[in-house]
This record gives sequence, C-alpha cells and structure tokens, in this order.
Amino acid sequence: MPLQTTGEIVVEVDCDTAFKFIEVPEQLARCIPGCRDLRQVSPASFTAVLTGEVSFMTLNFQVVVEVVKVNPPNTIEAKITGRPMGFSGQLAGTAELHLADAGEGRTIIRHSSDIGLTGKLGSLGQPVFRAKSAEMSAKFAANLKAALEKGAHGKGAAGESHA
Repeated sequence: MPLQTTGEIVVEVDCDTAFKFIEVPEQLARCIPGCRDLRQVSPASFTAVLTGEVSFMTLNFQVVVEVVKVNPPNTIEAKITGRPMGFSGQLAGTAELHLADAGEGRTIIRHSSDIGLTGKLGSLGQPVFRAKSAEMSAKFAANLKAALEKGAHGKGAAGESHA
C-alpha cells in the first residue's frame, strides 16, 4: 500500500526565486528530514541516505533519486528507488513540487509524494509508516519555507517572515 502525502505552503518569495532554490539539489536536500550524503551520479541522478525513526527503530535507506521532469519555474518531479539498510525490502515512488505565483512576491508550493514499501518493512505496520510519512512531509514543508524566506531576507528582501 503506497504512502501518499500532500501539502501546500505559501512562501514570501517570488516564483522564480523559489524555483532557483529548489532546483539546486544540495539546497533542497537540506530541507528533507534525515537526508544526508547526497552525491550526484549523473546530470539528473543522485544517491543519498535517508534516515528516520519509526516507533522504536532507526531506519536508513540508500536511495537513488532521478529527476524526471523539470519545467521552470513551475514543476520538478523525481522518481525515488532504494533499499533499507539491514532489512529486506524496497522503497519506490515519486515526489513532486509544483509552484504557482501567489501575487505580491509570494509563491504557493504544492508538494506530494507517493512512496511504496515492500518486503519486511512493508508488512510492519502501515499506520505507523503513514503517520511518520505525514510528519516528515510537514517537517519538509516547514524547512523549505524557512530556508526560502531566510535566503530571500538575507539578500535584502523587504518585509519580515512570520513562519
């Protein structure tokens, strides 16, 4: 059963600025909870380790992220595949970011992911993974908003952010 998450944030930066930020993999990766060791393996492909705590376990996934669609300044989509370290199974899914102008130097960012787990992890308890997935999605959104607005205000943008 796939773990689907969606969310939406409004950031106090224009669409072009927001897109320029998210299209840099290292910047976007810093917003993803538990993402580390990002390495580019081809122009549109990256490896990374994703770490998360689920109930009493700390899980590490070695993942490959392939950027499959880039439509500046509106959309970035990626395919994600990976394996948990120390468990049998596989992770596979997609992640998308859709940006839209919200007027007055603001941008709406809609984020979604659809991740499936197979093997031992897939059978361990979908409710637990679903809750963790929603929590990580919310943290990602908060991290992205903070990073975008801090970067814009650090460059002399007018106004203050109230996250």
